[in-house]
Amino acid sequence: MPDDTHIQHPDTRIAVAMSGGVDSSVAAALLAEAGRDVFGVTMVLGAARTGDADDVELARRACAALGIEHIAIDVSAAFESLVIGPFCDAYAAGLTPNPCVWCNATLKLGVFAERVFALGASHLATGHYARLASDESGVWLKRAADAAKDQSYFLHRVPPDMLARIEFPLGGLTKAEVRAMAAARSLPAAEHRESQEICFSNDHVALVTARHSEAGMPGPIEDLEGTVLGTHRGIARYTVGQRRGIGLAGPGGPYRVLGIDAQRNAVIVGPEASLARHEVVLTDAIWRLDGPAHVSAQVRYRSAPVPAEATPVVGGLHVAFAQPTTGLAPGQSVVLYRGSRVVGGGHVPQA
Repeated sequence: MPDDTHIQHPDTRIAVAMSGGVDSSVAAALLAEAGRDVFGVTMVLGAARTGDADDVELARRACAALGIEHIAIDVSAAFESLVIGPFCDAYAAGLTPNPCVWCNATLKLGVFAERVFALGASHLATGHYARLASDESGVWLKRAADAAKDQSYFLHRVPPDMLARIEFPLGGLTKAEVRAMAAARSLPAAEHRESQEICFSNDHVALVTARHSEAGMPGPIEDLEGTVLGTHRGIARYTVGQRRGIGLAGPGGPYRVLGIDAQRNAVIVGPEASLARHEVVLTDAIWRLDGPAHVSAQVRYRSAPVPAEATPVVGGLHVAFAQPTTGLAPGQSVVLYRGSRVVGGGHVPQA
């Protein structure tokens, strides 16, 4: 099966999504040095995104240093409707969302990409650490060469037809190599800070409760039998699996959050062993294989992959883990791999 991890289209005009950081700056530099027809584009996310002006200015400076055009594109309305609103709604419903997953699939490599293509670009490059492969069935997303920086987890919902128009110039490089390349080229972002995982808020509790005051209301902390053990400070402060900040001590501890019942405004706690699960049926599932398959399941971005068997079922994707697995918080993404390729994924449902 052919496996082209450096898909390139040398005769096309390509835009580079520029955040002002080191990764996107080096991605643009590599494409420009390869003789590509390159210009830079930056998402303007509006009032909800602190640091917008700084990012635009850094991106503009990087493009100036490279001698390429820079364009800022306002996608603030889409950012609110596709990312921030759903993020707040999910927390208020007792879920733990993955805003970067939805942002990449619906905004950056969705609405924003289409706006970029309307400017005359046939392809969009980003500074993500991921790779692509192609075969007779289409384009596939793969893990990056640098396992410590791999971002395929956050990109797994990008559809194949969009992947065919995307490039990841950094996919075969390590972060150390990228920083060295930026320094060697005296790029303005060479020593720039890493971007936040959640770029729009340093305090998600304040953001959520400003829109859903009920998510900040105190309520009962209960054990699995329904016995009230204490009082929580608002469900927006808790996620399944959490140990610190619960505020409980006693013979049944140490406690972990086992569930969040938004309808009753209750947080359910218990021993860590109660978190272990042998299977899950993922919702909002994607699956690119023809039938059941042995896979590696990554239940959180930084978690170690777990051997599993995935089977398409009515309403979702059944995943049976080869060993008891923790970390499955409702609303979180589980991403499925065969080797380094992403073959599917979905969301952990509310219990």
